[in-house]
Amino acid sequence: MRGRKSGRIALCGVMCALAMTMMLSGSVLPFATFCAPALGGLFLVPVAMECGMRLAWVSYAALSLLCVLFVPDKESAVVFVFLLGHYPLLKAYLQRIRWRWLRAAVKTAVFNGLVFACYGLMLYVLPIQAIVQEFAQTAPLALAGLVVLANVCFWVYDAALNNLVRAYALRLRPLLRRFL
Repeated sequence: MRGRKSGRIALCGVMCALAMTMMLSGSVLPFATFCAPALGGLFLVPVAMECGMRLAWVSYAALSLLCVLFVPDKESAVVFVFLLGHYPLLKAYLQRIRWRWLRAAVKTAVFNGLVFACYGLMLYVLPIQAIVQEFAQTAPLALAGLVVLANVCFWVYDAALNNLVRAYALRLRPLLRRFL
């Protein structure tokens, strides 16, 4: 499919539409603030595998802009843009680190840096009042516990992403190639 531009553009459009649908549906459910961006980012995996990383990053940029403009839950949109939307693409580069312990340390450092940057942006640069009030009412020890829990969830997401990419490559990719 690498030679057919129309097929590549169609695949990017369909995957971006599905990711945007996931982000918009995540605004309906209050507990989906983190699930919707995590699942929305997964739709970029077929784009990266079938069309290349350049088109996947362009799709991510377009999705980020659309999320900021149209997703009602701004926390979910910011989490997609700064944290979970691009991680499936970034993971492809991080997987190239040879030593397992160094790769794990870099992934953890990148994730924690992005978490603090994301919430620093929401608290201080573009203050989202609901988040500012929530953080003001929460004890510092509870916030530290949330960071630890977020790291555990990140490693579960990373392992699930490995399995989903493998399943896509083995099961869905042959079906997709047959239709395109």
